[in-house]
Amino acid sequence: MTDHVTQSVRDGQRAGLAMLVGLALGMVAANSQLSDTYALVHHLPLRVGSRAWAIEAPLIEWINQSLLTVFFFLIGLHTNHELTRGALSEPCAAMLPASAALGGMIVPAVIYLGFNFGDAVALRRWAIPIATNIVLVLGVLSLVSGQVAPAMIAFATAAAMFDGLGSVAVIALFYGDFDQLWPLWLVAGGLAGLLVLNRTRKASLVPYLAMGCVLWAGLVMAGIEGAIAGAIVGFTLALSSFPSKATEGTERRVSPFALLFVVPIFTFFNGGVVLDFVPADQQAWSVAIGIAIALIFGKPLGILGGTLLALSLRIGALPPDTSMRDVPAIALLAGVGFTMSLFIVGAAFDATPVAATVKLAVVSSSAIAVVLGTLALKLR
Repeated sequence: MTDHVTQSVRDGQRAGLAMLVGLALGMVAANSQLSDTYALVHHLPLRVGSRAWAIEAPLIEWINQSLLTVFFFLIGLHTNHELTRGALSEPCAAMLPASAALGGMIVPAVIYLGFNFGDAVALRRWAIPIATNIVLVLGVLSLVSGQVAPAMIAFATAAAMFDGLGSVAVIALFYGDFDQLWPLWLVAGGLAGLLVLNRTRKASLVPYLAMGCVLWAGLVMAGIEGAIAGAIVGFTLALSSFPSKATEGTERRVSPFALLFVVPIFTFFNGGVVLDFVPADQQAWSVAIGIAIALIFGKPLGILGGTLLALSLRIGALPPDTSMRDVPAIALLAGVGFTMSLFIVGAAFDATPVAATVKLAVVSSSAIAVVLGTLALKLR
């Protein structure tokens, strides 16, 4: 396991705790005398820019599309680092977690679609159970790191990273409203600029951030989730052109802010669900049950299937000092959706009454996955 992954696991313990504190405070605020204030702040309108170029949205949208960009940047940078300098720099090492992550996205989506077949509105939410929450996965792994082979921790971390990038791609492709077409030119310009910087091996973070801002503005104005710009910037950085100390220093500065501030703020405002236990309608039940089954059972099956497929095709190999006996526990833990799942809920449901029930399904299913994954890791 690289020092980079080791540090990520250590950060995960604190970040996982901070995330759970944010969730707990959000639940208290939404289900107490503070509920009206919580709702008021939640939808507080904020406007940035001039009249012609202004972006106006409630506070929750600024958190989800702006503040969360930092967390997405960290995911992209983590993955980029491992693919170029870390445990995944060899193609064979990268293919196994990539295949596992792909299986862990396809199977939950199929299960969800099966539960909601025939409901065109519900079908649009198919991506909610495809994501694994890398922060909570790292947090749980930090608690049992002495009982799990370092190479298996690296495998789990890599699979979660690929899963995160895959979820970002799904959000970009399937959850944009495309309210206006002209901002797509900004998106194209931002992407082209990042590609040029990558190809020319530009060794300065400033132009990447500038192109990232152009990309973010274009995404938001086009009706696409702007936070994905962070992951794209992190992933396109030409790390081989940067001194190792420079990139490590950047990550050390970004990581505490992203994991200990951004993610707890996100969970506080997105995880505050009113516990009335009365679904809005039959559709809510169908969506919630589909999500629960997909996360708790579909995710592990997909991870196992993707791993076995890569091994059978001989395009990947298990890390040293590990065996297939280790994979089921990691697969169970992958059912922790949470941050990315809640983000997709916001993109797919907006403020519809069904959203509260769906959020509750995500939170409760993720909690069950944490328990099952932790027990499996300890008993293996």
